Amino acid sequence: MANDPNLGRIPKLSVLDVGSLNVNGSYKEIFDFLECSYHGVDLEAGPGVDTVLSDPYQLPFDDSSFDIVFSGQVFEHSEFFWKLFAEMTRVVKDNGLIIVMTPSSGPIHRFPVDCYRFNPDSMTALANHARVQLVDAWMSEFGPFYETTGVFRKCDPDLVVASTEPDLSLRFSQPVQNGFPDNVPEEVEHGAGTEDRYPFLERAHAILEPRFYMEIGVEYGKSLRLANCPAIGIDPAPQINEPLDDRHSVSFTTSDDFFRLTDGPSRIENLDLVYIDGMHQIEYVLREFMYIERHSHAGTVIVIDDVFPAHPLQGERIRQSRFWAGDVWKIISILESSRPDLLLVPLNTSPTGSLMVLGCDPTNRILWQSYDIVADWAIRLMTETPASIVERHDALDPQDPLVERILRTVGRSRGGEGMSEVVQELRTLIAGSLPRRVAP
Repeated sequence: MANDPNLGRIPKLSVLDVGSLNVNGSYKEIFDFLECSYHGVDLEAGPGVDTVLSDPYQLPFDDSSFDIVFSGQVFEHSEFFWKLFAEMTRVVKDNGLIIVMTPSSGPIHRFPVDCYRFNPDSMTALANHARVQLVDAWMSEFGPFYETTGVFRKCDPDLVVASTEPDLSLRFSQPVQNGFPDNVPEEVEHGAGTEDRYPFLERAHAILEPRFYMEIGVEYGKSLRLANCPAIGIDPAPQINEPLDDRHSVSFTTSDDFFRLTDGPSRIENLDLVYIDGMHQIEYVLREFMYIERHSHAGTVIVIDDVFPAHPLQGERIRQSRFWAGDVWKIISILESSRPDLLLVPLNTSPTGSLMVLGCDPTNRILWQSYDIVADWAIRLMTETPASIVERHDALDPQDPLVERILRTVGRSRGGEGMSEVVQELRTLIAGSLPRRVAP
């Protein structure tokens, strides 16, 4: 079984994580989710470390001990990384995988040294030096480190292997457990808002008359069916219970895969209205906004759901209640601080609030250049749901005539010149109408 090139057939993959100390997060949870037998090594003791190395270039394991040997954000700190890679090659089984992730750019971050940056060609050079097969190498689009990833197989590089893709489909076929305790206090389990999100979205369709509509997070298809135009929904596991319009389609993919690995984006034209209601964690919604803006125009209206949990517990990253918005609320602070050019219109929709974003700029690269740092900051340092979020400070009633005026103004101006001036006028209009304190 160890020589089977298709690692997905091995009942319990053995994984060695080289550089496993949990400093800014750990990959252990990913391998735990895949039900792997995980072992972490590093130069210091601490969370995630099973074995402390006495020599950074000697792994204390027999030859061919692991199915997968992984190293993330280590090689830039290794003075003689080729020696470490040779050791990783030694301890992986025949036809096993070696995975290396390391920056291609970014600021100096000594730990205790910071020596190198790597490009995809660096991975080719490593494979040639160690006489292993390079399965794939690519560079991330997200800065400032723009991580380069190399995937290697321990076999003769000139040998054609029948399968180079680990078949993990069975491990992903079961839905992720998203349960929550049964004893959640009653005061936690409620929504808030002056109008349900679906009637608001239906009204937005009627006013804007979008030429093309997109949504992330299809579920039963209720919101997708509101579109009276060509539309596409993105969801890896939708539960559509009624037929869709012939003009509507669903991509059974994650948003990352849709925008990076499929030809889906090439089918997007005149993207006028977007609804984001996917994963309830900030790193996903931030990337989804970035992907969408890149395919938008100045008149695109993006509506992000779940920005106003009705109770602090609903705003936790890990689900602990039936009513759950996750930490999507962080997108407001991120866009306010990183993208002041955007116009943000918070809405008091039920049950967990919405954020309408106007003034998209598909040429803007600020979030792409700073994604690594911004996402890490949001996940690790923004940990408590602010009272201003729970109390929905400055959120507009979606039935307020001002909201309709905003939508009609954008719809009339769409496709014409001077959209930036229109957005600025709307900004002044909204500022003159606030502060509004809307009771949740």
